[in-house]
Amino acid sequence: SYKKSNTTTSEAIEEENTNIAEKLGIDDRIDTTAIKNAFITLKDHKPNFANRPTCRLINPTKSEIGRISKVLLDRINSKITAATQINQWKNTMSVIEWFKQIQNKNDHQFICFDIVEFYPSINADLLNKALDFATTYDNITTDERNIILHAKKSLLNNNQEQWQKKGDSLFDVTMGSYDGAETCELVGSYLLSQLQDNFGNKIGLYRDDGLAVTDTTARQTENIKKTICSVFKNNGLKITIEANKQTVNFLDVTLNLTQNTYQPYMKPNTTLQYVHHDSNHPPSITKNIPAGINKRLSTLSSDKSTFDSATPPYQKALDESGYHHKLEFNAAPSNKHKNRKRKNILWFNPPFSKNVTTNIGQKFLNLLDRCFPTDHKLRKIFNRNTVKISYSCMRNTKQIIDSHNKKILNTHNNNNINNKEPDKKNDKTCNCRQKNTC
Repeated sequence: SYKKSNTTTSEAIEEENTNIAEKLGIDDRIDTTAIKNAFITLKDHKPNFANRPTCRLINPTKSEIGRISKVLLDRINSKITAATQINQWKNTMSVIEWFKQIQNKNDHQFICFDIVEFYPSINADLLNKALDFATTYDNITTDERNIILHAKKSLLNNNQEQWQKKGDSLFDVTMGSYDGAETCELVGSYLLSQLQDNFGNKIGLYRDDGLAVTDTTARQTENIKKTICSVFKNNGLKITIEANKQTVNFLDVTLNLTQNTYQPYMKPNTTLQYVHHDSNHPPSITKNIPAGINKRLSTLSSDKSTFDSATPPYQKALDESGYHHKLEFNAAPSNKHKNRKRKNILWFNPPFSKNVTTNIGQKFLNLLDRCFPTDHKLRKIFNRNTVKISYSCMRNTKQIIDSHNKKILNTHNNNNINNKEPDKKNDKTCNCRQKNTC
């Protein structure tokens, strides 16, 4: 729950942000926190939603210090995973690879669990314990720890009013923050380390979703459930857990131990809708939509039969969107391509519209060749290998209407505030940290 905050609180947070930026020498490149209204999204896919509606709180007001914290946490999480070999899954493919390695699948059962309200349930004490655990595998300085903890100080904003969590602490891991997901991964690694002695490589986490396998009896499995629950309870977290399952829907894939198969999973009441083939989008986008869907479905299918059973709704959605493409199973290649070293490329992203007949891309590249010929001293920096063009999409009708409504509502709210507090200024200014050089 939250309570109203005062301006001195936000000023204190911003002052500390400034001190961190100046200490790192990036105060000329990092902006102050941009204020945006918080909002909620309904979890209408949850069972019994009609009788017990639930929602998630999204806070788009992100402290720029969170970007620094994200880099630090990425480094820490990578070193923990490399050293401990715990299953901190990043995507569905890593889950599938783990599933393939399970031996004698017919003798195993799934245990799946979900951490209830994981983000808001992480407190400062739990994060500090996770950081203490991480120091075994990475050298975390005092300044780095302070940056990670300070990035969690956040306020909710709504109609120029600020709210903070009840209590004395401003600590809050918000959904939508720059480092929220990485914070969950760090805490998840700390929790998995407490379960590794009992499970080894047979348990893993993806953010707030957990999955394990066991080959024990039903009675022993119930005791294992209690062990998992006690670990999370001791850390101030609640979970919902199910056991003795042969088939489980995890992320966007269905795993089946009995048949040793996996296939794409789609939540009930999901309506598939793709960008129409004749829409005002760059051709590169509409051309790659069918191929991308085909590749995803093939990757998430263990064989052709599971692929064929999962594709009908996707094929129907493609047909309705004007694509003449038949989905066919293509087994994923066994060889892995090495990651190429990324070059420093400058991108030009003009908006695309079918109403424009001029070939903007060709004109731009010709201009590049003419302004920077082969004998030009800057040719090494500005050439067709270092400067690329990629079209961006124009705003759709929904975005235009939303932008218009937001502008009208903000004007209305500002007028109401001015009527109540005539001395209060509402002029929009930039969020540069060094305003004198802006």
